Amino acid sequence: MRYLAGKLMEVTTRLRNAGIKDAGKEAEALMCLALNINKAALYSRDFSEISNAAGDSAARELDSLTARRLARQPLQYIAGEIEFFGLSLAVGTGVLIPRPETELLVEILTGIVKGKHKPTINMLDLCTGSGCIALALAKQFPASVVHAVDISETALRYAAANAEANNIKNVVFYAGSLYEPVQTHTFDVIVSNPPYIKTVDIAFLDPEIRLYEPVEALDGGPDGLHFYKKIIAGANSYLSAGGIMALELGDTLAARVMEIAREAGYSKLTLKSDYSSTERFLIING
Repeated sequence: MRYLAGKLMEVTTRLRNAGIKDAGKEAEALMCLALNINKAALYSRDFSEISNAAGDSAARELDSLTARRLARQPLQYIAGEIEFFGLSLAVGTGVLIPRPETELLVEILTGIVKGKHKPTINMLDLCTGSGCIALALAKQFPASVVHAVDISETALRYAAANAEANNIKNVVFYAGSLYEPVQTHTFDVIVSNPPYIKTVDIAFLDPEIRLYEPVEALDGGPDGLHFYKKIIAGANSYLSAGGIMALELGDTLAARVMEIAREAGYSKLTLKSDYSSTERFLIING
């Protein structure tokens, strides 16, 4: 029988030698997945007993999971889920992995919306992907309805499954491009984390992103601004008077997106930074 107690350092070394950041933490995560335990159990007094009972099958599973990670498959895809704003969301091939910055966007927007003290709010999430923004907002505002749009049928399948798994019923999903499926609606809030990577830069992204995450969720056109132009221009027809638009921004795009907003007639603009002090979010008051 193969024991697993000595495998953690081996996996850590293999990941580190492959240039994978946070190799120790990732090795712990892979071990937990192989054994179907949490991190607390990994370092409990009972770990040797747990690993011995799991035996060779768990060792083979760990080797398989490690091979996938060494091929640079994202850890979130290997795990099949990610925590986002208190929700457990399924992710996998064909859907963008939610980032901590997007959690911060939800936090900022939630604070703004709660300050409005309106009992119900009609919201629109464009480029919803896994549904992370829409579902987080829907949970925060259970009396309101969140409309969520994506052009990817694969992403929408994940989003709908995530809504069901988290028992969130006040989200309506639509297949289509931006405002096309919701042309009869107006919204108090429009939010989006759109594709914003310049086409030419996609080839230089980390392999976890470049090889696995859907290019249609990354590619913002030659200048990274394609979706911002369409979303901001369209908001003139869909954002209610006094409404709020909140956009996540690419690393170097803040000034250009603000210019697009001003050209569209918006003057009440606020930039907010992310955890690394990058100007990451634009809040537009209609």
